[in-house]
Formats: sequence, structure tokens, C-alpha cells
Amino acid sequence: MSTVDPKDVALILDAVKLYIGHPIPGQPFADIFPIFRSPTLTEIIISHLTTHIQSTHDLTKISALVCLEARGFFFAPIIASRLGLPVVPVRKKGKLPGEIISVSYEKDYGPDSFEMKDDAFEGIETEGKGVVIVDDLLGMGGSVLAAKGLVEKLGVSVAEMVFIFDVDIPIYAEAIKKNMGDWKRYSMITLTTTNMGAPIIIE
Repeated sequence: MSTVDPKDVALILDAVKLYIGHPIPGQPFADIFPIFRSPTLTEIIISHLTTHIQSTHDLTKISALVCLEARGFFFAPIIASRLGLPVVPVRKKGKLPGEIISVSYEKDYGPDSFEMKDDAFEGIETEGKGVVIVDDLLGMGGSVLAAKGLVEKLGVSVAEMVFIFDVDIPIYAEAIKKNMGDWKRYSMITLTTTNMGAPIIIE
């Protein structure tokens, strides 16, 4: 597993905008979209997460990357292409045609639903293989656990969950410990109350 250059971490954190009060009063929200305005920062993230997956897994044992709507869509397909792997999306309710499976879950600020096509892995070899779930940020774990449940409903195992960010703030850390236990996961950068030097915007 490669380490992240502290200078790269600083550049990425500087691009993030932290909003307080979105989408509900008092809720913190990290807007990572400014990162993708910079080809340099985008490449740092893509290269690092690609290297992590390559160095951690036997790719012959990985059937696909599974990415979560919406921000996981920005970078997971590029990583999958570099790894020579398929990419399978998990989408919000009502976005997919045909037969679907769904699961409801609790986000930090309310209920939501995820869906996958019941033929999401059609044409992909899954026997004896697992998937890597990719998303932008691990908060309290509700969305990624919902995605894990959907994948497992389709008879596919999860080898690892990979994120750009996780959050080391007590309420989040306690929720992750309770909800996710020892499930294999990796985050490139941990957000803390001290390293978030990003502009704070009160809504």
C-alpha cells in the first residue's frame, strides 16, 4: 500500500469546501467537486487509489469495481479502466429501468434508497471473486453498507471498500465502529477537526 505525499494531501484538502448547514441545519457537508477542476489533483487521486487496489489485491480475484451515485461516478470508472476491470453502478431510487433490487438506509441526515439492476453482473465472471466498492467519502457507513447489501443479494462478495476520504470525528468514528466492525476498508485521506483548513461556509 502506498502512502500519500503530505504535500498532495494539503493540496487536496485546500480544494475541499466545507459547508455547515447542508442539506439540513447544522449538518456538515464536504464539497469535493472543486478537486475535479484540477487535472493534477484528479490524477493524484486516481493514481493513488489505483496503486492501492493493485498492491492489495490479486486482480484475478476481483470481478469489478462497484461505484456509488453520485460522486463515486467521477473517478471509479477511470480507476476500473486502468485496472482492466468492469465497473458496476449503484444508483439512487428511480434511475434504473427494468428489474431492480433495492435497499433503504439511513444517511447522516435522513432516509434514502439505493438500487441495482438484477442483471448488474451479467457477462462478468463472479465465481470465486469479489468486488471493490468505491465511493468518495465514508461518513457513518449507511450508504456503503447499503451498497454492500445489494451486491451480496446478487450473490457477489465484497473484497474491500475504498474511499478518498473518511472522517475521524467522534460521532462518525463511533458509528463506523458499530456499523462496520472489521470489514476491510481503505481511505486515502482522513478528515479531522484539525486538518480541515478548507473554507467553511455557513448556510
